[in-house]
Amino acid sequence: MNDSEKRRDLINQMQSLAQKNSTETALFHQAAAEKLGLGITDLKAVSALLQEGPMTAGQLAKRLNLTTGAVSNVIDRLEKEKFVHRIPDTKDRRKVIVSVNKEKLSSTNNIYRSMGEAFEKLLETYSIEELKFLVKFYHSTIELTKLEIAKLISSWR
Repeated sequence: MNDSEKRRDLINQMQSLAQKNSTETALFHQAAAEKLGLGITDLKAVSALLQEGPMTAGQLAKRLNLTTGAVSNVIDRLEKEKFVHRIPDTKDRRKVIVSVNKEKLSSTNNIYRSMGEAFEKLLETYSIEELKFLVKFYHSTIELTKLEIAKLISSWR
């Protein structure tokens, strides 16, 4: 097999593995959401708020690509289960800021702990150079995925 064929084979393997990883990750998140009595969209809303900080309902709707009505239902469910708080926006009384209830999260059995520990053990087997490559790869794939999401959304409208 020449270099061109090896490269093509590796690219094909990466694409196949990425699809499998995506499926397994989605299934893990679905199981995690069910364990908490939430839907996957509810869990991703909490995740977005944790990663990006408090946001208005409109900002959260845009981030999750939901209608304002749908995001209101998500926030209602999360607030009922005490995963989030609605806080009046001091700059605009018509808006509310949605914020994660960190006490609730800390009191909940951390369903991600085992996964985090397993990944940490795996990552410790890599060299610094390999880790730098993986960090670069993840940054690139996240940005690429965001661009592809935007393309999909714009093609619907």
